[in-house]
Amino acid sequence: MAQPSSSSPPAQVLLVLFDGFNTLDANGPLDVLTKSGTSKYFQMVVASETEITKSIEGAWMQRHRAIDQALIDGISAFDVLVVPGGPSDAESGLMKVANDPTRPFNKLIKAFAELQPSSRTERILLSVCTGAIFLAKLGIFNGGRFCTTHWAAYDQVAQYNKDAAGQGVQPGVVIPARYVDSGLNANGVRIISSGGISCGLDAAMHVTGLKAGDAEVVSVSRLLDYDYKKTVGVQFAPAKI
Repeated sequence: MAQPSSSSPPAQVLLVLFDGFNTLDANGPLDVLTKSGTSKYFQMVVASETEITKSIEGAWMQRHRAIDQALIDGISAFDVLVVPGGPSDAESGLMKVANDPTRPFNKLIKAFAELQPSSRTERILLSVCTGAIFLAKLGIFNGGRFCTTHWAAYDQVAQYNKDAAGQGVQPGVVIPARYVDSGLNANGVRIISSGGISCGLDAAMHVTGLKAGDAEVVSVSRLLDYDYKKTVGVQFAPAKI
């Protein structure tokens, strides 16, 4: 894997939010990828359909960008898309968005997953916890792609994988893991899903390794005082970034 040089531009990361998102689902990867605001390898942009988005814990986050057609049309400017989760009962904010394929939130995820290869770097689509529900409903795990989510949502995501798979298409396969890197999709986008809540930290460490190298992973984990182990995740295809 080629290591980035000090002169390489930072990877552009888009974190998308919805009402009822889990705070750690979003802030875990945010803290890891920005290295508590000191990273030169990642530049974060927070987007939402609303100016202020409320987490399930009651924290409020202000967006940098609106999730609208302009952002969808310009989605190729981003190298990494992070999709957090939250409670996934029928009345939850997550399901209200996930059940409406016309929402810009879902259109943006679909557009990113369908991007053609970039001349800069491979793109990464990362779902955290029940954020996998959005990907499952959009058919992104179709073709027998391995994935994971919060342990309480294994059956839910498995069912959505089946629902999204057309006749003769093998649905995605849910497995227990801190994170699953299932490799590149047909368009060359790397699909990574994490287990519940705190697992997003491990998945973001994996993304850091892919984009910035193992030395940066060690540096980030040391700064965050986090005991990260590469072996906690499952990788089904070698990194080509």
